[in-house]
Amino acid sequence: MGETDSDSPLAGEASETFLEVSGVPVHVGVVWPDADSARRSPRGDVRLELGRHSGFIANTAFDEGLVDYTLRYDNALHFSPTFRAYEEQLARRLCDRYGLRGKDLVEIGAGGGHFLGLLCEMGDNRGTGFDPSHHAESADARVGGRVSVVRDYYSERYADHPADFITCRHVLEHIPDPRGFLHGLRRTLERRPDAVVYFEVPNAYLILRQLSIWDVIYEHCGYFVPESLGAMFRACGFEILDLHSCYDDQFVGIEARPGPRAEGLGEPCDLSELGPAVGGFARRFDDVAAGWRERLATLTRAGRSAAVWGAGAKTVSFMNLLEIGDQIAAVVDINPGKQGSFLAGTGHEILAPEALREIRPDVVIVMNPIYRAEIERDLAQLSPRSEVASV
Repeated sequence: MGETDSDSPLAGEASETFLEVSGVPVHVGVVWPDADSARRSPRGDVRLELGRHSGFIANTAFDEGLVDYTLRYDNALHFSPTFRAYEEQLARRLCDRYGLRGKDLVEIGAGGGHFLGLLCEMGDNRGTGFDPSHHAESADARVGGRVSVVRDYYSERYADHPADFITCRHVLEHIPDPRGFLHGLRRTLERRPDAVVYFEVPNAYLILRQLSIWDVIYEHCGYFVPESLGAMFRACGFEILDLHSCYDDQFVGIEARPGPRAEGLGEPCDLSELGPAVGGFARRFDDVAAGWRERLATLTRAGRSAAVWGAGAKTVSFMNLLEIGDQIAAVVDINPGKQGSFLAGTGHEILAPEALREIRPDVVIVMNPIYRAEIERDLAQLSPRSEVASV
């Protein structure tokens, strides 16, 4: 344990390293046009450190220069009925709770504009998204009407842009200096004390408690639990209106508005749950990886085939951490934008689920158990004899 240097997001507080993983793919939201470029995709190292004051977990080996969000980035989840239902419920709740009717909305990291489009459609609002990786051909159908997307990072130079409500979902964990970003956001709201912000991030307890080790990815240079997310928002001058876990405890959501400014790092985070969860995590991480290597080896020895359903971040981590080659017969994904492309690191082609009619794997590995029921319904038509195994 020691104090990190001034360039670290944990600067000014004692920290401890609790996990190191080398050579992981840098981009998990980018698919590649051919197997060779996918195998040559850039790699980086992960060194997770826990800030003993803030509770913030940072990858202190993160190199921002390796990451390029202007590439064909695609982490859209709304092709899943389960995720669509979640987003629709969330949008409806936010519109109702904060009276979002005929208002000006901003989304930071809007992607194709799907969620912003939902908010605008439900409340007849006007929306502007900001995202440097936005591509018109992958935009939501509502973009161009009441929704527009700017291909740029949101910053203080947009402080005069109208915003009654700002949402930012699954972006903060990608920002090397989240505290600086939130301070900047707080300054843009100086003249809008009634504006509300909604942020959503992955819940690091999913990794630490449930051992979803495949959620340790390079693009996530920071990891939050509810306690640390709340502590950071308060330290950056926000009043918390609501703080909760959601999506089967996989995400953390926070609703806030401008509040009193704090000094320095603010009040310390409660580490009573986070501290023990970090202790001994590297050993548990290795045990889970070893267990899956043996499981796949057993399948191969028995002459049985396996496929992976989903070509997102978890799959990229799973395939590369385990150094999977021909142990997996196919990777499939329901997102048509990914089909025909290749998976970072291993170079597996991403197929449409319909390919399973011909492949007929003995086992289909589901990377996120929240989607298991919908995948089982599809498999009943595509490959009814396949067993389903959740990671």
